[in-house]
Amino acid sequence: MDESVLLDIGVTRWSKVQAVLLPVVLMPPFGWLAIGLGRGYGAPGATIGTVVFVTVSALLITGAIRIFRYRTWLEGHVLAIQHAFQVRRLDLARADVLIRWAEAQDDPSGPQTGIIAMDIREPGPKRTYRVRLLDSRNRPLPSAQLLALADAIAARDGSLHVSAASLREAATATP
Repeated sequence: MDESVLLDIGVTRWSKVQAVLLPVVLMPPFGWLAIGLGRGYGAPGATIGTVVFVTVSALLITGAIRIFRYRTWLEGHVLAIQHAFQVRRLDLARADVLIRWAEAQDDPSGPQTGIIAMDIREPGPKRTYRVRLLDSRNRPLPSAQLLALADAIAARDGSLHVSAASLREAATATP
């Protein structure tokens, strides 16, 4: 498996549009606030208004970039997760992968209803990364993507890893 597989993990197009529109809609009122404080209270008001405007604008723009740029893909057995300003690469063949299952809502000790996430812990740094295994519409990932993830995990030593087996089972169970 040498090709790149784009995973449908992320946000919907409408959420991306909202993330871009929110700064466009909210930044002018905060700009007017800064101007009004400057006119009403002089230099101290202008300073406070400018700090508020810059802070809110930076948060809105960073949030929009974070939502707009988030995506995940597989490059062989390496899972790449693009955040706002960096790409995190996790080697699934070397990492410890734990599949997280959803349980029935009524009874926590009831049956497992489906895969919702996987926890990835690389051998070096002792940090665990959680990756949702639901698509942008909160449905299970397509079978082809689950099988690609299972192949990446099984690339460890060729043996059938428990997490890879769970992903293969979920891929064959989904329509």
